Amino acid sequence: MPDALHMLMLFAAGLLGGAANALAGGGTFFTFPALLEAGLPPVSASASSTFSLWGGRVAAVVPQWRVIDVRQRSVRARIITAALGGATGAVLLMSTAQRAFMFIVPWLLLFATALFLFSHHVGSWLHRALGQRAHGWLQRLLEFAAAVYGGYFGAGLGVIMLSIYAVFTDMTPNIANALKNVVTALLLTIAVSIFVVSGGIVWGAALITLAGAVPGGWLGGWLSARVNPQLMRGIIGVAAVLLTVWYFYKVYFLTP
Repeated sequence: MPDALHMLMLFAAGLLGGAANALAGGGTFFTFPALLEAGLPPVSASASSTFSLWGGRVAAVVPQWRVIDVRQRSVRARIITAALGGATGAVLLMSTAQRAFMFIVPWLLLFATALFLFSHHVGSWLHRALGQRAHGWLQRLLEFAAAVYGGYFGAGLGVIMLSIYAVFTDMTPNIANALKNVVTALLLTIAVSIFVVSGGIVWGAALITLAGAVPGGWLGGWLSARVNPQLMRGIIGVAAVLLTVWYFYKVYFLTP
């Protein structure tokens, strides 16, 4: 069990992470580093971070489930692809050595930060790169790869999913967002289940972070009508850049 100072830090990180996810995304940028700084091994910190923010993802599905039609073959195919990818990513995470994962962390944070900062350009880039070769197998392959990433680390997953849908489908933004929430919640539920069975979650730290994330999600929902979302994205983006730079320095220059 963390000491009092670390407990306060984890609760605050959960609060910020839950609010960030409700406002603009990027909650992992707060919870994952806090769990690392609390002394959790890197793999356990990632699994515990996923668990602490998982409830908010599932809650987002409830009001949007009726927007999508699960009787459509394409929707069922995406759900199956996400389930298989999420399970694969979670197993890969649990199979990664702690020290090896720590050296991957800065690059994961860099990738997630780039996704967060340039989310509006990702779909356009994919369309230019793949739009003329938008075959079904390529779509499924990209969705599977995104789901694997979601089960392994997950920060910025929503941006990837929405970009894929924008390139390969003619969904309305409302339907695409609803499907993204359903797919993300499903693959993270499977990933969390694997983390639980594998013993990858440090429960004391994870539950404290979750305790902050729940009211944080409510706070973010309340603030969403009162705060400029672009301002919030800017603040979260600056935090993501600083964290990424710090972990590159910490891992590659401070680690013996």
